[in-house]
Amino acid sequence: MLLLVACAPPARAAETAPAPPPPAAALVQRASSTQQVWNGVVSAPDGRLFVVLPRLANPAGPSLALVDADDRLVPFPDAAWNDGSQPASRPQRPQSTGSQPSGPQSTGSKSIGSQPTGPQSTGPQSTGSQPTATQAGDPGPVFVGLNAIRLAPDGAMWAVDTGVPGPGKAPVVGGARLIRIDLATNQVTRILPVPAEALRPKSMIDDIRFNGNHAYVTDSGMPGLLVVDLRTGAMRRVLDHDPALTAQRPITVDGEVLKGPDNKPVMIHADQLEVSPDGRHLYVQPLCGPMSRIDTALLDDPQTPARTLSAGISFWYDTPALGGTAIAPDGTLYLNDLENDSILALSPDRVLTQLVRDGRLHWADAPFLSTKGTLFVPVPQLDRAAFFHHGHAQIQFPVSLFTLDPQALAEAARGRAARPGTAPASAPGAPAAPAQR
Repeated sequence: MLLLVACAPPARAAETAPAPPPPAAALVQRASSTQQVWNGVVSAPDGRLFVVLPRLANPAGPSLALVDADDRLVPFPDAAWNDGSQPASRPQRPQSTGSQPSGPQSTGSKSIGSQPTGPQSTGPQSTGSQPTATQAGDPGPVFVGLNAIRLAPDGAMWAVDTGVPGPGKAPVVGGARLIRIDLATNQVTRILPVPAEALRPKSMIDDIRFNGNHAYVTDSGMPGLLVVDLRTGAMRRVLDHDPALTAQRPITVDGEVLKGPDNKPVMIHADQLEVSPDGRHLYVQPLCGPMSRIDTALLDDPQTPARTLSAGISFWYDTPALGGTAIAPDGTLYLNDLENDSILALSPDRVLTQLVRDGRLHWADAPFLSTKGTLFVPVPQLDRAAFFHHGHAQIQFPVSLFTLDPQALAEAARGRAARPGTAPASAPGAPAAPAQR
């Protein structure tokens, strides 16, 4: 158990002055669900829309689905992978080493978990003492606890399986995996189990981004980052317990601190991450912020000493708590601001702009930016899940999946700021004190 040294949270960067709100038409409802809750989305080049349905808010039903024209959720890639049965009841295969691909190799391409830090909650992975794994081996061809999906540069979709079948449940040994799905054949073509040496007690692998022959995976349960060699499947854990990846302040949503069943603040560690368009930098942060940046060359080289890695990660911007991020080809970061039900844009020169603020964006989670520049934003309302309310969900159905045009909204925000008498819509990212090391 890692105990953080109590310290004052870093000072906030220059705050964004509120701009007059854009019209409600800024958000277009693309899909809605009256029963299931989604927290991630992929819009495929062929127009298909995929969503991930986390066990945190969905005790039953599919984990990964195709949204059809009538907003029905069709299990993907098939019903068997989404059968919802306990993996422990399925026949087991020998444990994989984590480096052997199960099919053609790719050439490149919101989990809620926490590390207890003194008086803080241990998060949805556990309701008290650390659960122990109840089985050995490979869970087989069934999703255990998906949290994220991501489209790789080669067109394949990868799913991040936390290996935890639900809040308060024991992790499944061998269940933490990266799963590649070929969207041309709708078949799982590769499974990369996360090796035991890359995990820690209470690990919760969270999200993934790609950079050439490498991928990066955050661990929101125990602060750390996994570097994956996509050629071999080998994984390394780096920046273990680094302060830049460690949550050091509570998550506040609409003025309320998010708390676990023990009534203590929930801390979610390394969560959001993005690779710069040129592949040179990785942006990463705990859910609560702030955001840091590190050169990918340091991460990709297995010979880089731990001390060099720790020295190489530096403060970038003092972001609010973020439900998800996306990055544009020009390097603009789109940030789903949980504290203010809004979507922000952070330019490469660290100018922050509020694109839209709308109560319908309550806990907007992992967005997806299409090649056409459309931002897809799922709104799962995860803070209203039963786990955070003594077993009684407060989610207000239907949950929505919105689309918006971030470039048009940014231009509109600049126009409003330029008019006399209107509040500015952006502010430079003033330096703030980085997390203490």
